[in-house]
Amino acid sequence: AEGNREFLLVVNNDVELVLRAISSNIRVDGVHVKEYNAHLIPDIRQKLQDALEKTTASSSNEIKQPQDIIIGTSCHSKQSALDSYNLTPRGPDYLFVGTCYLTQSHPEKTSLDQLEGPTLPGSIRKILYQSFNDDDRSGNGDSDLGVSKKPPVIFAIGGIDEQNCNEPVKYGADGVATIRTVMQADDPRGVVQ
Repeated sequence: AEGNREFLLVVNNDVELVLRAISSNIRVDGVHVKEYNAHLIPDIRQKLQDALEKTTASSSNEIKQPQDIIIGTSCHSKQSALDSYNLTPRGPDYLFVGTCYLTQSHPEKTSLDQLEGPTLPGSIRKILYQSFNDDDRSGNGDSDLGVSKKPPVIFAIGGIDEQNCNEPVKYGADGVATIRTVMQADDPRGVVQ
């Protein structure tokens, strides 16, 4: 990392790797769980929390582990987002929502009518915040364990580039996620800025 600048290390779809890293006192900030495994997030969160507590109790902890591991998942529909939000005691901390635009990451989607589009992330954010506000008014905002059920951060994903990155945010996404646009750029730092 540059100077004191920090970054987050989120491992893609390998909970066992994250558990091994924690037990070896290697800092990992989070794990991304595939959409088809989103229902496992509460169990994954418990396993990771147990590993963090065990490592903290048994070592001098030269590496400062996070207090809470970030867990995210992907979704491609409003129902999938609601299902993951409604997990108890707590769903994901973030959602990658898409596919917003044509992308090499989803080669099976070859036409615009096969995409979820740039409006879906904002629509999902609106639905989840409405559900949160409804729960809060009815007194169901906290689980039995006292864990807040606040909505996850919503990132638009899929074909995001420097030309279209503002569109999903304009429609209500909290932010965007991109890989290829940054990794294949001559000036990755410049593209991000």
